[in-house]
Amino acid sequence: MTSTTDTKTFSIFWGYAGVIFAVLIWSGWIIATRDSVTRNLLPIDIAILRYGVPALFLAPIWLKKGIFPKGERPVLLAIMTLGWGGPFVYFISNGLLHVPAYLFGPLVPGLLPMVVTAFGIFVIREKINGLRWLGLAFIAAAMIFVLTPAVMASDIDFLLGVPWLVIASCGWAAFTIAYRYTNLTGVEAAAYVCLYSLPLLALGAYIDGSQIYTLPVEELLWQGFVQGILSGIGSVIGYAYAVRSLGLPRASAFTSLVPPLAAVGGWLILGETVSLAGWASVICACLGVYLVNLAVTRGS
Repeated sequence: MTSTTDTKTFSIFWGYAGVIFAVLIWSGWIIATRDSVTRNLLPIDIAILRYGVPALFLAPIWLKKGIFPKGERPVLLAIMTLGWGGPFVYFISNGLLHVPAYLFGPLVPGLLPMVVTAFGIFVIREKINGLRWLGLAFIAAAMIFVLTPAVMASDIDFLLGVPWLVIASCGWAAFTIAYRYTNLTGVEAAAYVCLYSLPLLALGAYIDGSQIYTLPVEELLWQGFVQGILSGIGSVIGYAYAVRSLGLPRASAFTSLVPPLAAVGGWLILGETVSLAGWASVICACLGVYLVNLAVTRGS
């Protein structure tokens, strides 16, 4: 007979495996998206693959619970879809046309805690102190290391990409805040966000056109696997399981690894040249996200 301790140890082990898997997928997704939009896919194509494929594979969820899940407020579902659905990946893809993968971490997941904290302070009058302020200071430093060299060098192409990523980070924050007030699991939220993104993606394809149909079958299947299966489903399930097994504070702390992993991947796989300021921004973003998550864990 399996003891309770063995069962708990097993659950914790797979919880860590799940969150590590999710973080690796997120980091790899950044690299794959940067490569694809600079090579053979339009931003709208990335969004279609990222949400269209999961919408089909997760159909049993929304077919069972209904197109509109009972008891959930439509306004929250709309915010979640606009914040983390099709528009999110469309913005990310446009940003990565101009911004190297190694700076994605500071500009999107790095900036996220700052946006969420601003909501907490100015909207729900949340009081913060201690480690959280220190974490936010590191994130602010990361922004300085990102933007100062570009401004001084008048790097217009880079600066054109930054607003797209900042808007995406704000959208992600909006999703995070809205999701807190729903009763959906992580996988259920992903299913509905993907479903509700389909009309937006169809409109985007009508306006921008699409190059998906020009891809060889092998490339299309590969992109669908990376964007739709791994990123759209696998990472969500892995992270959701980690949150259930480890708790949100411990699981969310691992998101601080996304900036350095994306930077290393961009350097090794895409051949990006990472400046000293770039590495400094990545390190500051990593420390900032970790400290903010640690502060939330301690209730500060």
